[in-house]
Amino acid sequence: MLTRDSSEAARMRAAMKDPRVGLEADAVFTAQNTATALFKDAGGDSPSESEIARWHEAAWNIGLAPLLWIITPTEVRLYNCYASPRHGVGGDAGATPLERFDLTADDRLNALDSMCGRLATETGAFWSSEIGKRIDRQYRVDRELLSEINALEQGLTELTPANPDTRLDGAAEVAAARDLAQRLIGRCIFTWYLIDRGIAQPFLPTSLGADLSAMMSTPDSAFQLFDWLRETFNGDLFPMDDPGAERMRLGDAHLSLMRDFIEGRSLVPENFGQGRLFRFRFDAIPVDLISSIYQQFARSSAEEKARLQGLHYTPVELVHLTLDPVFENLPANARVIDPTCGSGAFLVEAFRRLVWRRCGTEQASRAVVRDILYHQLFGIDINPSALGIAAFSLYLAALEFDEEPISDVADLKFDRLIGTTLFEADTIGEELPEILLAQPFDAVVGNPPWTFDKTNKAKARNKGPVRSLRPRRSPDWAFLNVAADLAGELGRLGMVMKASPFFSKDEHAVEARAALLARLKPAALVNLSALRKEHLFPDATGPALLLFARCSLMPSEDQLLVGSIPWTPDFVRNGLFHIGPSELRAIPLKRVLRTPAMLKAATFGTVRDSWLIERLEREFPTLEDVLDSMGIASTIERGQGYQVEGDSNSPPKHFYNLPALTPDGYAPFRIDRESLPLFDQPALHRIRNETIYLGPLLACPKASFKAGVEAGRYSAAFSNGDMLFTESFYGISFANHGAALAPVLSGILNSCVTTFQLAYGGGAWGLERSTVEPKDLLSLRVPDLTKLDASTLQRVIGAEQAAADDPSSEALEALDEAVAGLYEFDRFELVLARESIERARMLIFEGRKRRRAFVKPPNREPLHAYASAVASVVDGYLRSKGARHLEAAVFSQPLISADWIDGAGGLTAVRFRMGAGAPPRDPAIEQGEQSELQALAAQLRGWMTTDIPPYLNERRNLRLYLGDSLFVVKPSEVRYWTRTAGLNDADIILADHWLKASHAAYA
Repeated sequence: MLTRDSSEAARMRAAMKDPRVGLEADAVFTAQNTATALFKDAGGDSPSESEIARWHEAAWNIGLAPLLWIITPTEVRLYNCYASPRHGVGGDAGATPLERFDLTADDRLNALDSMCGRLATETGAFWSSEIGKRIDRQYRVDRELLSEINALEQGLTELTPANPDTRLDGAAEVAAARDLAQRLIGRCIFTWYLIDRGIAQPFLPTSLGADLSAMMSTPDSAFQLFDWLRETFNGDLFPMDDPGAERMRLGDAHLSLMRDFIEGRSLVPENFGQGRLFRFRFDAIPVDLISSIYQQFARSSAEEKARLQGLHYTPVELVHLTLDPVFENLPANARVIDPTCGSGAFLVEAFRRLVWRRCGTEQASRAVVRDILYHQLFGIDINPSALGIAAFSLYLAALEFDEEPISDVADLKFDRLIGTTLFEADTIGEELPEILLAQPFDAVVGNPPWTFDKTNKAKARNKGPVRSLRPRRSPDWAFLNVAADLAGELGRLGMVMKASPFFSKDEHAVEARAALLARLKPAALVNLSALRKEHLFPDATGPALLLFARCSLMPSEDQLLVGSIPWTPDFVRNGLFHIGPSELRAIPLKRVLRTPAMLKAATFGTVRDSWLIERLEREFPTLEDVLDSMGIASTIERGQGYQVEGDSNSPPKHFYNLPALTPDGYAPFRIDRESLPLFDQPALHRIRNETIYLGPLLACPKASFKAGVEAGRYSAAFSNGDMLFTESFYGISFANHGAALAPVLSGILNSCVTTFQLAYGGGAWGLERSTVEPKDLLSLRVPDLTKLDASTLQRVIGAEQAAADDPSSEALEALDEAVAGLYEFDRFELVLARESIERARMLIFEGRKRRRAFVKPPNREPLHAYASAVASVVDGYLRSKGARHLEAAVFSQPLISADWIDGAGGLTAVRFRMGAGAPPRDPAIEQGEQSELQALAAQLRGWMTTDIPPYLNERRNLRLYLGDSLFVVKPSEVRYWTRTAGLNDADIILADHWLKASHAAYA
């Protein structure tokens, strides 16, 4: 909880300290370094409705937190800061309180605490409460403003020039009209900003007045304003390269649209003409959102090129998440560069943080702000329009951060940034300016383009200290190599990257990844792919990853920090990243370099998953090697089936006498050839080698998860006779090559061991595709089928046949156990493999309905299984002495409840304590008393000690040692209470014991 006299309050000046904004909040509550609630004490007298409306309007424009608490002498009123009411829209959540709570009614105050109190906020329960479900960031001030700007730009572009003789032909006219629109909007917003902040009024020509709408009343008054801007600001602010041409194009219709925007009449089609009760206030709106205009301007000006170059808008929340570890303990005089700066989103936020770092609680002087602007912030971009927006954003930021009074028009003049600190250049295709190469930067940040541009044939520079390695078709790695050059040996990195190349098994990707991790150690990889379809980026769905290097977050150089930010059902509404120590884990770098596949296991799964993947990779050959050793040659006896689309080739005549398998005719385990239609294609693009269609054969589908015997389980199917199949299948023909082993391989491929390998060692599988490509299949680790003894083979063959006859859960479990025997899995490794089928569903099926199953509250069965897994591991260590064992208690109710209809939240606890006597055969688990939970809740409210960074959430996963008891406290979501989670938590509990640890967040 930050109060006005807190040293951190300077970071939230608009909300807490700026009288012009008019909110002057008394306190701000933050969780995970993110503001969640603003508090305004009305004092001893009840506030008027106009005062409340003014506070609410200010809070909405600030856009800092979703909730505003107004405390009056008699009640607490809650207001939605992510919604603005409109004229004529009655009952809107932003126009009236979300809820009122009588200060004299204990039941109402208890309800307030339950829905919106500290624990509800920190655990996420707030977002599934009746109040939280009514808040949605799509109506936040930045989204609303960007929607209006987009509509304004489109409207201006569609207008004809005032002088028809200046109209150009086709695309040239659209480009000219859009260029004028963007210049008009930029000048308008900048002037609006100056007026709202009281900066421009003393210096404006008296004939203009101080009303922006009046300035846009006629072309003459508009150009008088533009001339004043050009004369006053000698920087890079939307220059008038050809004022005469602008005068010929600008007409009354253009200015009418501008006035509608200024006066608050919506231009968005669905709200067209509606007025706003809350106007946009640029004395309150955070300056960092101005750079977001680039999303509209860059993509509308060159939409196809922007798509090809992978230009995507970086949300403010993601900018903060990227910069938090980079700026932890960063020197106040640090030099920061963004090599793909776009409109400057990262630079503006870096600017803000450097001002805080240098000034602390002292007033930010003009000299300090300008010194940071001119000497500590640098950017590169190939797009000159983007650089114009970046310069514009940085100038606005400099005016906002400067707390000295402006007494002379000279105080408004800036040195030019473009060509001095912001450079138009192809970062990866040409020599960079000498000033950028003279000395290493302290921090390199940004979001480089991800998309491979086929029109750009330029190759990455090889100017750095090491050869520029990169995965195929991954331009962001070329930028990353330049970033590493710019950072030198000590500089920090924080970059948003495409995730899939980091987990690819392609040899180029493996080589590039090894070189990168060795060069930039210590490093951290934070996977964001679970959010790719949750509007993480408004206009892209590629899987993202955050790469950090040499930041305080990292462990020692011989460790790599990895983890994933989990999917939550309310991310679309709140944009909050639930990242804590439990989502991050350190693994030995040398083991990752030795066994690349374990990187995905550790990132997407658990430490135990990575150990198991490492063992499989170390002890077993690949399926490709096994098939080669059996003489089943690539493209001759194995390969993809025929391809239809493309060139026209006549199929062999005997094909028309053979059954043809397509995805519609596929069934797991066995192919019923009699039920398949005969081949009937008149022509084929690729026929393939005819010998791959000879039976007996296995058909391995690219996508079988919906048709499988169990959702999430991979499947293959056996055919005794000859059969054609499409390119949707990879066929393995056992004709003349150990046909008796085909059922064994079928058993392996249909088992949980294969699903486990695909999910946690399968390259890009599950990141952005759920298809199993041939390279995924052939890289599976399998026993050498020719070296297995007859009894072991027969057990698998019998289990595979039983599952094919009746694929019941019991038969599938028996098959899993038989196949696990081939790999010599112990009972805990079998748990990991079996549960991988359910865990893989989160990777394969990205629909919200399926994913909600993972965030439902756990009932007694999964809690009992979790506790049993923990106790089994710990008892294994205690059994040798036979003096003690671990006892567990599960509870019938959660520690903190939440509404589970529409979101996640709440906490569940399981209690452990040592019991006397040797460990029993089955773990000792009992029903806990509700009184224990009540005592724990009281303890949890008072537990404040933490030594982890503020951008990590220390309260979602806890181990509390109270007396002789250990309470494990985690979110009330079944995904956190699996047997696999129990095995890993047991390892952590044992580590606590060895390290003599006390209360701790999961490490």
